[in-house]
Amino acid sequence: MRNMLLHSITTSRNVIRTLLIGVLILATASIALAQDLIPAIEIQPGTSVEVGEEVYLSATRTTYPDATILGKARYEWDFGDGYTYKYGSGIVGTPYYYLKCSGIAVTHYFMKPGNFTVTLKVTVWAEIDAAGYPVGSPLATNTTTRVISVTGEAPMAGFEIQRAPFHNRLAQYLYVQIPAAYQRNETSLRVTLKGAKGSSSTLLSKSNLAAEERVFLDHKPLAQDDYVVIAELLNAGGARISGGLWRDKFSKRYSGIPKVGIDENNAFRVNGELFFPISPYMLDNGRFSTYINQAGINALNTEGYYSTHTPSTFNDYLNVANASGLMVTGPGRGDYDTNNLDVRYNFDVDRMATYVQLNKNSSALFAWNWDDEPNLGGYHLKVYAPTLAAWAYVHHREDPQHPTYNLFVGGDWSKYYGTTPNLYDYLGSSMFFGGKKWTQDIFSFDIYPIAGRKHPALNFVDMGPYAAYLDALDRVRNNNKNLVPVIPALQPCKGMTDKTWDPVTEGQVYMETWINVIHGAKGILWFNYFDMANTGRWTAMKKFSDQMKVLAPVVLGPAPVRTVTDTANTPLNRVDSMIREKDGAVYVFAARVTEPDPMEGAKYMGVEPEFITVSFTISGLTGSAAATVVDEVHTHAVTDGKFTDTFAKNAVHIYKIADTGVTILKSAAPRNLRVKKK
Repeated sequence: MRNMLLHSITTSRNVIRTLLIGVLILATASIALAQDLIPAIEIQPGTSVEVGEEVYLSATRTTYPDATILGKARYEWDFGDGYTYKYGSGIVGTPYYYLKCSGIAVTHYFMKPGNFTVTLKVTVWAEIDAAGYPVGSPLATNTTTRVISVTGEAPMAGFEIQRAPFHNRLAQYLYVQIPAAYQRNETSLRVTLKGAKGSSSTLLSKSNLAAEERVFLDHKPLAQDDYVVIAELLNAGGARISGGLWRDKFSKRYSGIPKVGIDENNAFRVNGELFFPISPYMLDNGRFSTYINQAGINALNTEGYYSTHTPSTFNDYLNVANASGLMVTGPGRGDYDTNNLDVRYNFDVDRMATYVQLNKNSSALFAWNWDDEPNLGGYHLKVYAPTLAAWAYVHHREDPQHPTYNLFVGGDWSKYYGTTPNLYDYLGSSMFFGGKKWTQDIFSFDIYPIAGRKHPALNFVDMGPYAAYLDALDRVRNNNKNLVPVIPALQPCKGMTDKTWDPVTEGQVYMETWINVIHGAKGILWFNYFDMANTGRWTAMKKFSDQMKVLAPVVLGPAPVRTVTDTANTPLNRVDSMIREKDGAVYVFAARVTEPDPMEGAKYMGVEPEFITVSFTISGLTGSAAATVVDEVHTHAVTDGKFTDTFAKNAVHIYKIADTGVTILKSAAPRNLRVKKK
């Protein structure tokens, strides 16, 4: 009995000793691992910058023994100026308390002078679950810092230039915001453009200032150089007012115009020629001819099937596209997805640079995009704007000839989620960028009114799915100040075969394309999955593309001063219209916004009549004229700018008025698209 007790005690001591040794080994290994995590910060253009200059910060040179684990790391940034990019605290009232920000690369603007210590914190875990949350305790955490010296003067609150990115612009408007205290008095505004080689021009000199002053910047005649746009508020004596200074730097790294440019109307031009991209999504290269012949496509979006996705496969995709006469936005997926982990905010930006270096000279390249729906998922899965901006920085650094593109989940712009600018909108972005605003070169989004009509983002009692969709589309434009082209994604077929979604009809597909154009779309993306073979609406797609081949120069022109109004402005009696002028003719594009019939689970119960009669009034027209309906056989008499027509369900009528007496009026501002507000 005693021997057994002694043996038990001895055994217990040995077990405890073994456990303690194991714990000590693990602790030692953990310390070693922590010491082996070495964060590093790369800064461009350098550690000495000006107020308002874009600064790129990358942590791709961070090292850790296990590359797979490092691919799942959390990268958090404190810029030292009161702004951070961190995984939220969860404490209400603290910056970004509800956001879960992380990114291996970011861009930032410092909007005041001083020396700022940027701190990078890197944390690694052994595992990240499917929802994006780390499992267990961190294996290692470490930090590093760099100091950035910022020179210049902080602009006063409320004084800024709101604008699109300077990249790939043929021309653009700058919108200078004037603080209330300096409006309608002796204060004047001077906006100048200065080049590093000594050029200087005055873009605007004006007094009696409004809340917003518009300035035209033409990039086409500019020589290859580094430039700065300078906006100044001056007192009655011509001296600059303290804080009345805004400087925006940009470089033009080519002579003439870029291969793919964006004009002041947000229209695309390829080698100077107007271009309205019509693209299917992720199309395999063996199906190009089918989509060209049956849908009339002229472009592609996101690389199709390959067993692996590399810079070389994207090069092959571009070559096949070029042989078919198609332009490509891509790659959209690739091995910059580190170790195929799909931790999207840690995509390898250095690998992205390799893609650009290999493929930037392809004749088929239209624009760069890296990830589908970066705003998809909960707060912990999203790729936030500073990281999207870093992707854009890398590709613009390597290739100034092509714009950048992002396709967002469009439901985020539904009134269901609120009506104020969100995290990805230009007007809501300053919280991420040190107080300055940012947007991508091309803004794309997807909402499918028929397939998704039961989703909360489209399912309302007071408006049908098409009205809800157009409300979201207008919000996309307005929240981004209509600074950049918008390309919506439309679904011309039924959804997944295991879903109960209704297929769209030919009439709905055709109507959808034109209501998007009427509401400002500068291209169309077809989400051609999942059932094109059985429910694909090829005829509607081809009809639209054939018309756009002829009408693109009209559609992509400026909105005129002349207006069009109509009498169909209520649910179930709604026609949306757009007016353009070209070569002595007035064009009116009108589409009946036709809601689908009620169905179980859909809250909107309105039933559309078979026909509605609509009266149109065009300003500035007198006398008699004729409105010919494009691609149809009938015309309508126009008297003093007024005429009437009847619309069936989903009908689109395109009117051309070219009779003697039509005078083309001076164009209006490009962001006034003359679409009726509903």
